[in-house]
Formats: sequence, C-alpha cells, structure tokens
Amino acid sequence: MNISVKKLALLAIASVFSAGLWAQKKELTLDEVFLSPGKFKPEAYSGVQWSPSGAQWAHYDAETEELALETPKGYTSRVTASDLEKSLGENVSSVPSAYSWKDYDNIYFEFPSYVVKYTLSAKKAEIVLSWDESIKGVHVSPVKDAVAYSKDGNVYYSKDGNTVRVTSDGGNGIVNGQSVHRNEFGIDSGIFFSPDGKKLAYYRKNESMVTPYPIVNTSSRIATVEEIPYPMAGEKSEEVELCIYDVQSGSSIRLEKRGAAEDYLTAVTWDPSGKYVYVAELTRDQKHMDFNKFDASTGSFVKTLFSENSDKWVEPEQPALFFKSRPGEFFWRSERDGNVHYYRYSTEGTLLGKATDGGVQTMSVIGLAGDIFYYTATADAGMDRTVKFTDLKTGKVGFVRSDKGTWNGFLDPAGKYMVCTFTDLNTPGRAELVALTKDGRNMGKTVRQLFEAKNPLAEYRTGQVKLGKIIKNNVEYNTRMVLPSNFNPAQRYPVLLYVYGGPHLQMVRNTFRGGADLWMHVLAEKGYVVFTMDNRGTPARGFDWESKIHRNLGKTEVADQMTGVEYLKNQSFVYPDRIAVYGWSYGGFMSLSLVTEHPGVFKVAVAGGPVIDWKWYEVMYTERYMDTPQDNREGYASSSLLDKVKKLTPRNKVLLIHGTADPTVVWQQSQEFVRSAVDNGCQVDYMIYPGHGHNVHGRDRLHLFNKIFSYITENNK
Repeated sequence: MNISVKKLALLAIASVFSAGLWAQKKELTLDEVFLSPGKFKPEAYSGVQWSPSGAQWAHYDAETEELALETPKGYTSRVTASDLEKSLGENVSSVPSAYSWKDYDNIYFEFPSYVVKYTLSAKKAEIVLSWDESIKGVHVSPVKDAVAYSKDGNVYYSKDGNTVRVTSDGGNGIVNGQSVHRNEFGIDSGIFFSPDGKKLAYYRKNESMVTPYPIVNTSSRIATVEEIPYPMAGEKSEEVELCIYDVQSGSSIRLEKRGAAEDYLTAVTWDPSGKYVYVAELTRDQKHMDFNKFDASTGSFVKTLFSENSDKWVEPEQPALFFKSRPGEFFWRSERDGNVHYYRYSTEGTLLGKATDGGVQTMSVIGLAGDIFYYTATADAGMDRTVKFTDLKTGKVGFVRSDKGTWNGFLDPAGKYMVCTFTDLNTPGRAELVALTKDGRNMGKTVRQLFEAKNPLAEYRTGQVKLGKIIKNNVEYNTRMVLPSNFNPAQRYPVLLYVYGGPHLQMVRNTFRGGADLWMHVLAEKGYVVFTMDNRGTPARGFDWESKIHRNLGKTEVADQMTGVEYLKNQSFVYPDRIAVYGWSYGGFMSLSLVTEHPGVFKVAVAGGPVIDWKWYEVMYTERYMDTPQDNREGYASSSLLDKVKKLTPRNKVLLIHGTADPTVVWQQSQEFVRSAVDNGCQVDYMIYPGHGHNVHGRDRLHLFNKIFSYITENNK
C-alpha cells in the first residue's frame, strides 16, 4: 500500500514537472510557419560532391553560405565569399550553391550571369564564362565554354561573346528549346548539351493545333485574357520532335522520329562519345515504348535497343545512365517486373543483366566503383530508405546502411569511402563518413560522424508524431498521426484527415517529423488529431500497388482511405462524428470524392485546386491513368464529381478553393462543381485567390491557412 502511494506521488510530481516544461515552451503560430519558413528548416548536410580523384569531398554550408571541404583523414578547409572576392575584384556576398569539380584542384561556381573557376591550391578565382544577366533559363556547356537558352520560342547559342540564333521558326505555336509534354515523364529541360559541348539537342514543339485555353487576368481595370495551349484528355495534343545543332558547322538536323506525330519523346541521353543520342519514344496511349538509338550527325535512326509494353502504362522518367568506366554500356530504370529496378544494356541493345533485384523499389543510383553498383532502395513497405549495393560480377547484394529511417549516400569515385546522410522520425539530420570495407555480406564501417542537425523546433510546443500501420485483407497501409503535445488518451479529439492519395507523391515516410507539415502541428496544438494514410495508387510500393487505380480514379483510393477512417472511428480518443477532410490538387479531388461518397462520415471538407471531372484535365497525365474519354466512358463517368454533388446533406460543410490563374487544374473545374451544387440545391462555400496559379504562395499562403483553419474549427463541432 505504501509503495503504491509512493508511485502515485512520483507520477504526480512528474506530471506537474512535465506540465511546467510544456508551459515554458513557445506556441507555434501560422504567422511564423508561413512568414518565416526558413526559421524551422533543419540544417542539412547537402550538396555533397567528391573530387574526381576521391581525395576529398565538398558540401554546401547553407548557414554560412560557404563551401566546406574535408578529406577522409579529417583535414578541413573552406571556400568563402572573401576568397572569391579577393581574386575577382568585385563584391561577392556569398558562395553560390551551384558548383562542380573540374579536377582535384579546381572547382566551378555558377553565378546568375557567369561561371568562376577557383583553384584551391592557389586560392585564385577567374571568370571563365559570362552572359547577359537578363537571360533566363541558361544551360551551361559541360566544358564551361558556352551557354544555350530559349527565348521567344527560339534557341540561342553563345560563346566568346558571339551569339548565334539556332532556330528562327519560333512563334505561332512553335516552341524550341523548352520542356515539353507538360513536364510529365520526368522532363524538366528542353536543351541537352553533348558531353564535349560540341553539339546540343533540343526539343521542337508544335502546339499550334492544340485548343487554346483562356486564363483571365482581373488585375487591370478591364480584365484581359491570356491563352495557353491546354490539351485536355482525348483532344488534339502537341507534336514534338528532337533536333541537334552542330556547333562547328552551325547547322541543325532533326531526328527521324519513328512513331506517330503525337507520340512522346523523353529520356534524352547522349552517348559518352557524343556520336549517338538515345531517346525513349512512347506511344500516346502510353502502353508501348521503344528505346531508340540515333546518329547525332545525320539524325538517322540506327536501331531500337529494346521495347517495353504494358496493358496499363509504361512510364519512362529518367534518361539512361552511363558511367565513365563503362562507356559501352548503360543502366536503365524500369518497372517491367513489377518493381523499380535497373537493367544493364550494351549500347547495341544486348541485355547484360539486372543491376538491382528483389521485392523492393530502387529509388536512386548512388554510383559505380569497379564492379560494385550502389543505390538506395525501399524497406518496411516503402516507409524507409536503405543504402544497398550489387556486385555486378557475382550478383551478390548487400547493405551499406540498413537501420530504420531514411539513408542516402555519396560515393568516393575510388570506391573506398561513402558519405552517408540519415534522418528518421526523431532525427533532423546526420552525416557520417563510411569506409567501404566488407563486413560479412554487407559493407560499411563508420569512420566518424560528420554532422548532426539540431531540432529547430526544440523551444516550441509541437505535436506528437506517430508512424503506424493498418492491415486489412492482407493489404498494409502506412499511416501518420499528429497528436497534441499534451495528448490525453482519456479525452476525445476531432480529426482532420489530410489526403493526397494520387500518383508520384508519398506522404508518409520515416523522415524527420514523419514528413508532417508545420501547419499540422499548429492544428494539433489547437486540440486536433491530424491523420494521413498512403492508399494504393501512391508510389514506392511497386507497380501492382500503384496501378490499382487504372481506368477508375477515385474508387480504390476512396475505399482505402475509408479503411483508415474506420480505424480512427474505433479509437477511444476520437470523436467519430467530428471528422473533417482536406486536400489539394489530387487531394482536392479525393476530399470531394470522400465527402460525396460518405456524407454521413465527413462533417467538413476543404478542397483546393480540385479536379472535378478528368475529361477537363491534361492529356499526358490523365490518359496514362484513365485512357481517353472515348475509350473509357464508364470510368470517366464514375470518377466525375458533378453527379455526386446531390449526395451532400445540410450537415456537410464544403469549401472549395481555387487560384483564378491556375494553368494546371483550370478554374473551370471548381466552377462547374459550384454550378452543379446550385442546380441541385446544395449549399457549398467558395474561395478564390485572384491571380494565383495551382497553389497559393507568398504572404497570401498565411491568409489561405487562416481561412482553412477557421472553416474547419468553426464547422467541425
């Protein structure tokens, strides 16, 4: 009896002490989150690059805006703004984060309008390349002797102060040297220099046949209209070609495209010799891909190295990967066996084998040293990232780092060391130097710790983040829950389900704070539970998981999310009748899909930039997952939210938000939902952000979240 009394007394004292510490911490506010976002970003050991010799590596110190260098033996040095300023004789406020090694003693730094070569031993800097600072989107030659860029639809090449207009047909729907296919398939550039800088490949896009879409600008006294090419699903799309400009001859040729005019060209890759260009040609229906080889001097087709087919989709997202030590072969990323793996091919198209294998997804390539291929891969059903290796000669596979969390690596070209970075739920960031020595079937011995980030929120009251699993019908879902910092399981809390649920975005990861945005912590401290779950259709779980949504967007995703909701409703600390849902873009589509399919479950729904009917969304994305409206009438009809509005009841409070200049999910989408609500006598709320695009940024983002918070907290009672 006395022991029990003592225990209770100790617990009471501990509770009072914890409450005192809790009260001493600062309150995190939306103002701080959105007006001072950099304040809460953990320091990172970023921009790591080894010198070509492997004698040392560099990383960018964002706090001091300097380049830090270190050797395996521990010798450290820095390149500072003062170092550059002394040699250049002009003001340099900071060392730019864009840098690359020329050799063991020289580093290139890329400024907004010039490139500097800095010699470490002499501490000397010199400008080796410059251009007009008014030019945007400059592409610098790999050998740092020239630049190329696109302006007004034409490509320009500039070297030694002389600028050549490479194309002259830009305008009236013709665009040269810019990204194509609305940035799908991993495309983020329209100009590609050859390794020696003597040629450059560039996209030529003809979008004159694409129906123009009006974006209304109301900032002037009389509103104006900007028309953008916006190919909707099932409609006429752009036609793309790839051209090559020869610097010495000053002439351009077009590659002999093999497929139809509207087929997609992606994964543009130069052969290390500069004699050939490789291109993935994907049919418009995205079910067949040929990886083709072309002669870079004539543009003539050489051969198809391999093909991929699927009754759902093929999605080439990365160029082929060459290594200097193996110029006669390349590595190709593919999901052909149901998981993301890399395959080795000769430049003549012979399959040499798989570089990665197993029931995991290969997320990134770290490098190749001798016969050892290093990469990151998923673990724990996509929650974690490990650093692995494959011995290409023996086929043996092992780990460099496999502790739970998220690992990445940066390989010493000599293959002796690796800088490994790490984060997990409770670790803002850490870096360590690893010696690549064998340890049984694995390799990697820690030499020393290089860096450990502090928690930038240590002085603030923040929510408790819990990562978890839900298993139903042998399907395992990853979940994240943000609870109030003073969470009491004996109390009940309202819930916000934060959802995305679409392709290409994984929400739940074993990273710092579980990937939870800071606004979730603010809401949790207001007495909410914020819950997120990755449903089928999201990435990092294999093609079968990802492709369950094919031809019927919103069906599997909604069913999966309701599995999470049922789990929540069974928790003793949750108000089962006070559940709200919020999402943006695909998440906006999901938010409205959930509330219209289950109006009795969700009291409040907020949808930002939502897709309402997929026939109004762009060709490339939509047809991959839904095929065309002509070929899949039933799927388009069942996923449309226009006929589901009438399921809403007076109990449901629904807020739609849209930027009026949204070029991605056009404003028409949410307006038609409102029209349908009016036609069906349903009350919904509507908030627009004039002039904003697909999301709301800058100071207006604070206004946005104040609106969302007030709407949820005032109506979810």
